[in-house]
Amino acid sequence: MNERFDINRFWKLVQYETVNYLPNFLKILLIFASVIAGEWMMSLTLGGSMVSYSREWLVASLFRLSIALSPFIIYKNMNNRKKGYIYAMIPASTLEKLLSMILLCVVAVPVLSYAVLTCADLLLWLISKVGIGSFTEIDFYNPFIGDLAQITYNGNLLIRPFAAFDNILYLVFIISYSLMFNTIFRNKKILKAVLFNMAALFTIIVLLSSLIEIIPGFGEDFFERLESMSDLELLKRIMLIYRCACILLTASFLWVTYSRIKKVNY
Repeated sequence: MNERFDINRFWKLVQYETVNYLPNFLKILLIFASVIAGEWMMSLTLGGSMVSYSREWLVASLFRLSIALSPFIIYKNMNNRKKGYIYAMIPASTLEKLLSMILLCVVAVPVLSYAVLTCADLLLWLISKVGIGSFTEIDFYNPFIGDLAQITYNGNLLIRPFAAFDNILYLVFIISYSLMFNTIFRNKKILKAVLFNMAALFTIIVLLSSLIEIIPGFGEDFFERLESMSDLELLKRIMLIYRCACILLTASFLWVTYSRIKKVNY
């Protein structure tokens, strides 16, 4: 297969993966929707009202989890030693396969996740309106704003105008991270990814603790510099670092994914 990008071949690949791979993810979404139904049944059985804030938090958590898990579910067999040959035989270039992954996981998955989870909450709220269940009020979760829209620092509430961009950047970062691990590990992918994250977090904490102990005044100087900045200046610097880190890491993860797709053997 030549490595040049062909739009017709790419479109056929997207159609093929949508029909053959995406249904596996829809099954998981139905399970996640049943979690919302379970909360509704608890309110029906135990009494009491389930306010919109708690349900919005649940929908947001399930939405983020579904996105993080989507590459592992949709492309779970792409490098499997027994079943991976099917993916390898698809007549498409490495670039086309990577772009198809990105299109499905970055565009299709968030849209499907949001639609299914929001509709589940809306349906159960409508049922509660006729007296069955106690889902009070309705407040739709907005994935384009989320937790990064406002930050409280030193008692001051800071509203960020580019929250939508930063949240989209965060979602793309998470998806590219999962795509990379999905191509690196062949089995027990989610478990291995979680263990790797725990090990990486532990290593970072140990390194920072060591720096604070080894370098005199390292921690104190750092926090003194933070306190000396204005709230707006601090926020700007934090978000600049955040955006640069997300973009660089996302590009690195996608490069590793591309390399793994190209070099995977069975």
